[in-house]
Amino acid sequence: MKTITKTCIIVGLFASLYSCVKEEKLNTKIENYDTFVPGAIDEWITKNLTDPYNIEVVYRYQRNMHDINKNIAPADESKVIPQMDVVINGFLDVYKKIGGVPFIKTYTPKQFALFGSGDYDVDGSVKGGTADGGRRITLYGVNNFDIANSNSVTGNLQVIHHEFTHILNQMRFIPAEFGKICAGDYYSNWTAQENDQAKARSLGFITPYSRKSIGEDFAEVLSHLIVAGQLYYDDFAYDSGKDAYPKFKQKEAIVRDYMMQNFNIDVTQLQIEFQRVMAEKYKSSRYSATTALSNDYVGSLDWDIRNTWGLENTISSKQRSLFVAILDELGGWTTKSMTFQFVSATKATLNIGFGDNSVTYTASYDFDIVKNADNTFKIAKSAIQGTGNNYGNGNIDWVLKDTKPLIDYLGSTSFSVDWKQVDLSVNPSDYLQFLILKDTKDPNATFMGKVNLRKY
Repeated sequence: MKTITKTCIIVGLFASLYSCVKEEKLNTKIENYDTFVPGAIDEWITKNLTDPYNIEVVYRYQRNMHDINKNIAPADESKVIPQMDVVINGFLDVYKKIGGVPFIKTYTPKQFALFGSGDYDVDGSVKGGTADGGRRITLYGVNNFDIANSNSVTGNLQVIHHEFTHILNQMRFIPAEFGKICAGDYYSNWTAQENDQAKARSLGFITPYSRKSIGEDFAEVLSHLIVAGQLYYDDFAYDSGKDAYPKFKQKEAIVRDYMMQNFNIDVTQLQIEFQRVMAEKYKSSRYSATTALSNDYVGSLDWDIRNTWGLENTISSKQRSLFVAILDELGGWTTKSMTFQFVSATKATLNIGFGDNSVTYTASYDFDIVKNADNTFKIAKSAIQGTGNNYGNGNIDWVLKDTKPLIDYLGSTSFSVDWKQVDLSVNPSDYLQFLILKDTKDPNATFMGKVNLRKY
């Protein structure tokens, strides 16, 4: 029986093999049903990104390029070229101008992947982008991108510069001292209710997301310095309080040194070039003097034109005539300083220091600042002045004799505001350092002041 059983098994096995061999061929052709044919978008990508930068753009939906457990929409093809044009103008060309072609070829990502919707997490947060393996930047939410809206452009570029910082950090590690500044305050559960903006900034973080990790903190600092700008960063740091302020400035110093030591990149030059692009190509007013004054970014203006900056710059005859009457002397006392201090977006105080070698007095005058519909400003002496000795000094007859012509003139007209135009290739440190008030009735009547930002 055992022999019969084995024989049957062997015979059956041969029979099955034989039947497989004899099975008829399937009447089906295996084909690639992807009928994609490169078109105008692909030609544009090849010409503007692949050929000059060796960068690939993946915009046709590929599920393996995002979390497979999430449903993420593909990119709208009409958004692809506008999105990548912004990448070129606001990111690649900016770094190329400051870092040079070798920097671009060495460090910039070799692939961009675009998706239409955001990458939503279970905690309610939405990823705007990711950096992968030092070579790919993935951008989400492309379908909501609006190239005609400068705020949309800056928001988009904030994500790109943030993610590129991660790529740089994969090439050169973040300095250990950076993480020590806020040691113990990082919070992986960064979307928790208790980690609101007020809490995060009081601890020295530019955004609540910065608290997630040292890497995210570093990327947020650099991207905000570039995209939001220095005036925003310094104002944000100051308004965060005296305990947080030094943490912001320490982080900035380390980030700046990191970029210079590792990549020979001057962050100030990046800021200058980025803001030029935003103003010229995307008509952004975010970095204008008007915005700075409207948002109370400027702490005060040094109006003592006897100082070095005043001697090195052209001062209008109107400013010189009105200021010299005050700066020469006040009633026989030596004038020591003259400062126009911005208390808020709608209030300012003119402070004039005077005295002798042993004593200094201050004469103060409060002003209302009103922004007109045409983005000019009315600067007039406040109807209600402050109290105290400084305001009493301002009302002394022999003080008013010299200060009243300036006070009356300021209230008699409106002013447009602008930054002094400087040759940034020669004096980049002068960028956003001099604010000019220009009389709307007399364009030759200008008042220049040296900007002093608030600090502790």
